[in-house]
Amino acid sequence: MESFAKLKRRGTDLLNSLPQNMPSMPQVQMPSMPRIGGGHGGMKGTWQHIPLPALPRSSHSLDIIAGNAYIFGGEVEARKPVDNDMHVVVLPWSGAPADYYAVKAKASPKTSADEESGPATKIPTIITEDDETESQLKDPLTEVPLSRTSDDESESEESSTSSKGKGKGPENGDVPAPRIGHATAVIGTRIFMFGGRSAAAGSATLDENGRVWIFETKTHTWTYLDPHHSSLIPPPRSYHSAVATEKPRDFSIRPMRLRRSSTWKEWAEGDSAEVGIPQRPITGTIAEKATDDEAAGAGFGTFIIHAGCLADGSRTSDVWAFDVHARTWKKLPDAPGPARGGTALAIAKSRLYRFGGFDGQKELGGQLDVLHLVLDEFDDQNSKGEIGVFARGGWGRIIAPSSPLPSADATPAASETETAGLTTSPQAGTPSEPWPAPRSVSNLSLVQAGGGREYLVLSLGEAAPSADGHASAGRFHADVWAFQIPPLGGTTASLTDAFLTTMGRKTGEGRWTPVSVGPFDDDEDLDVQGPGPRGWFAAAPLGELEENAIFVAGGLAESGARLGDGWIFRLE
Repeated sequence: MESFAKLKRRGTDLLNSLPQNMPSMPQVQMPSMPRIGGGHGGMKGTWQHIPLPALPRSSHSLDIIAGNAYIFGGEVEARKPVDNDMHVVVLPWSGAPADYYAVKAKASPKTSADEESGPATKIPTIITEDDETESQLKDPLTEVPLSRTSDDESESEESSTSSKGKGKGPENGDVPAPRIGHATAVIGTRIFMFGGRSAAAGSATLDENGRVWIFETKTHTWTYLDPHHSSLIPPPRSYHSAVATEKPRDFSIRPMRLRRSSTWKEWAEGDSAEVGIPQRPITGTIAEKATDDEAAGAGFGTFIIHAGCLADGSRTSDVWAFDVHARTWKKLPDAPGPARGGTALAIAKSRLYRFGGFDGQKELGGQLDVLHLVLDEFDDQNSKGEIGVFARGGWGRIIAPSSPLPSADATPAASETETAGLTTSPQAGTPSEPWPAPRSVSNLSLVQAGGGREYLVLSLGEAAPSADGHASAGRFHADVWAFQIPPLGGTTASLTDAFLTTMGRKTGEGRWTPVSVGPFDDDEDLDVQGPGPRGWFAAAPLGELEENAIFVAGGLAESGARLGDGWIFRLE
């Protein structure tokens, strides 16, 4: 019998011989991971023409709520506002075609929170819970006629006569005057509007003493909020930009407290006397206690305006935030760079983004400015809530790589003009890091491309101003760009980015990508032609209807004609 030492040695020799006796494993080369959403050569989009009654205008506003596009104001002739009707476009969805109707301007029965308390106490000294409750909108959902009758005209004349002297300025009434160059944004189901220019001689800047107009899409009526008497007031302006956030919204939340029962019977029955039992529920009880955040008090959210042209003709770079619930304006840090008008503004998560503008001499670009916003909160153990939106520090900026910018006077080749609606304009930056060319009166919108991936889409805009100023058109861009921002948390895109970062790969975040645009339907001639170069248009993302789409309406063409068409851009 062999000794233990020999057995151990023979076992070791056997194990050592295994690699030489086994066939070699083939080497499998793993495929390289593709760039996800960040490459500068792979983004595509489409343009779809939307058949609508012609609404020719420029310098107007457009907001989208629940699949409806609301168009207000604008001009057909320079410096002459069209009307103060609200034009509503029902966007196409699920095979249903687009539709259109107009709503005449009509004031809500209780137009302002200040009018509730009577003439002697128009503005309360201190904002209390009772003061805010009195401002509740109690008008029912009524049908608004689309045509104006003689009775309506007489009522309008009486209301306009009785409204003289109301408000804080001579131009203030119960409905907004026709205007151009105003700015709007959406909070909930309401459209907030500030500023603009009127139809007065010389198209004067509207001085409404800080008033914010509100269009109620549920009732198709107008109301307004005048700032509290202790609030700062931003200077009147036009051709500015606006965005909004729904914060603050939860103002005072008390922790749930269990109801103490005095007897075992009360404990066993619970609230069955109010809501019933699963076998026999009492319907309507929960609905009776339901509340509408927009109808309770002065609403919620923050409305932010930036830059624009002041009444004295100068431009500004300031930022103002209007707290809807408290009815107060506060000043945020001024944006860097020259004062400007016609800048593109967007808000994504907690950041405010700005691109381009016009400083009176040239179109601006070459950097993307960012302001980080924070929500201040309180918690005193008995209750907690949100106070307001503030800025965290000053503005930051993302600067384009150094390269000679294209000349604004460069004439495009003949092959470029044949498909002007679908080709890209000259770009800045470098071949490896392209960058949008300077521009103003363009649009910057937030869209989602699936999987939680989010982009800021920059479209169209003015490339060079006209020598005649606002009296004629300049040169415009026809291109579309996408800027990748951080994805939504807990999504496929965020997990992908985390994996790529771990592997030392680039995610594409913080980079501009030119979008190669084509027709939505190759058989539609207008889709193939595309919207063409334009500026002074209005656009907004479709939101829940199509998260990757933007609706564009109207604008000014290089021929000087006001456009009245509608287009949907989709980022693929």
